[in-house]
Amino acid sequence: MKKFINGCSVYFGVAPSPRLKLLILFLPLLLLMGSAQGAVIHGVVYSWETFEPVKKVIITINTTPEQREVSEDGSYSFTVPDGVYVIKAYYYRQQSLILYGEEMVSVKGEGDYILDLVIFPPLADIQFLEDPNTIDFALEDSTGYKIQWILGGVAILIGAAVFLVLKIYGLKRHSKSTGRDIPLQLPEDLVEVLKIIEKEGGRITQKDLRRKLGFSEAKVSLLIADLERRNLVEKVKKGRGNIIFLKKSSFEEKNNHL
Repeated sequence: MKKFINGCSVYFGVAPSPRLKLLILFLPLLLLMGSAQGAVIHGVVYSWETFEPVKKVIITINTTPEQREVSEDGSYSFTVPDGVYVIKAYYYRQQSLILYGEEMVSVKGEGDYILDLVIFPPLADIQFLEDPNTIDFALEDSTGYKIQWILGGVAILIGAAVFLVLKIYGLKRHSKSTGRDIPLQLPEDLVEVLKIIEKEGGRITQKDLRRKLGFSEAKVSLLIADLERRNLVEKVKKGRGNIIFLKKSSFEEKNNHL
């Protein structure tokens, strides 16, 4: 608006309305919120021994700043921008690291990225979390003496090594009366896999097996590896996939004991 005062031209601006002021104030915030949206990485952390979700497991992802959560049921979810990330899972008992696993994932564009983790007894070069006491869940009491930490770690490694050896050799027992192997009771998920393969004529692709089971790719791979160690199935590479063959003689002998 232009007015003349004492022969001089003076310009007066029009004051913005309250609504316009609010819009100008919150516009940068809205832009930031829109740019903060990204991809969602989620999945479940499984134990290598039972193939079941691990409760009270700590999951971290190397975003900036690092994201960390304690899952009561083994599931997790992170929202991240594009990039390459490493997801790590820790399971503690009595302030000692019992199980550990990590997976790398590359995020390109928005969407859902499903990544299940299988965690194993840790190796000697795995770094612990800085201070397990700062995690917000109940940890059992520990004496805190270094010698007990060392002995406990050695005992865990020895126990894991013995368990692996027994797994590799199939946990076979021999009958003194007949001299024949006595198979142990198979877990339900392994029996289900064998029955599906038998129903399909003794062979099935790993992709079709996963579809019929409804399990994650990681769990199906572990189940097949377990059956191979028990000499019940054979996995053959074909193209980009695998074909699983049933060793009928071994399965029939096992099935007679179920």
